[in-house]
Amino acid sequence: MKKVKIIIFLIAIGVATFIFFKDYSKVSNLPEPTYIAFEQQQVVPFFDWSLIGPTGKTKNLYIDQGNVMIIHFWDANNPKSVEELEIFQKLYDDYKTKAQFYFVTSNTQVEVRSFIEKNKFSFPVFFSLSPAPKPLENKVIPSTYVLNKKGRIVIDTKFSANWNSENFRKVLDELVK
Repeated sequence: MKKVKIIIFLIAIGVATFIFFKDYSKVSNLPEPTYIAFEQQQVVPFFDWSLIGPTGKTKNLYIDQGNVMIIHFWDANNPKSVEELEIFQKLYDDYKTKAQFYFVTSNTQVEVRSFIEKNKFSFPVFFSLSPAPKPLENKVIPSTYVLNKKGRIVIDTKFSANWNSENFRKVLDELVK
């Protein structure tokens, strides 16, 4: 009887540990994006940037002028992209009606479709048809820009980051008000 109690106790500890660490393992080790001080924020002077999605649907950035925008440059062949895009997917699921998301890549449409299907992503993917407006011109992958409603770049990150953190969500909540 004593052995049965010990076994049940050990199983209970194992289950409790699994439950605790299962949720803990979903926390990203990526650094948090940092907010740019107002005096250092650049303004996007124009929004004429033509993009096309994998289905052939075109979009121009000027349509979303006056909204909060998250513009992320990524590459399906970059191993760091997968973790960051998984994080972005969670953010997109919660904010897709509050902010405009642009996930821009230079990969081929075949690579992107395969990558998106394999990872079950649903966020909007775009390919650039014209040069990005200054100061969004970019050569570093991954890179992310967050623009407020007035077109000011409030976050400019040139590394993979935890975009689903509590702190970033607080910043985003303030921006979309």
